[in-house]
Amino acid sequence: MTQYHITIKDTKYDVEILDDPRQEEVLVKVNGEEIKVIAEEVNKVNTGTVAAIKAPVTAKTSAPAASPASAAVSAGPGTVKSPLPGVVNAIKVHVGQKVKPNDELCVVEAMKAMNVIRSQQEGTVARIHVSVGAHIAHGAPLLDIE
Repeated sequence: MTQYHITIKDTKYDVEILDDPRQEEVLVKVNGEEIKVIAEEVNKVNTGTVAAIKAPVTAKTSAPAASPASAAVSAGPGTVKSPLPGVVNAIKVHVGQKVKPNDELCVVEAMKAMNVIRSQQEGTVARIHVSVGAHIAHGAPLLDIE
């Protein structure tokens, strides 16, 4: 259980993460009230990641869910997320490039193993969220395919 003291607009909140923050839905306790939220990993280049709270699923209180992230990266249906934590070793595509299923998109190094991330769909690379050398967490957005 991870605990935080967070201040939002001069209001202080005691926030405790009760579940594994790598899950999509996470149970948190805000000032003693349990709230189920949807969390998304947000990549901060070379400094690790922080969890950004997207929206409360069910709330028993009017207290807002706290977000330690300064800028969230939206993840749409075409967003390719990292299947494991590691370091981006190579990016094999560029924005505007057309890709097919099984095309190499990037390489993530984890525990000295090079893991090739492949496309699961056909489309065009719309945005690349990471750069070579970036430390990424499990579920961090890598790139968008439209």
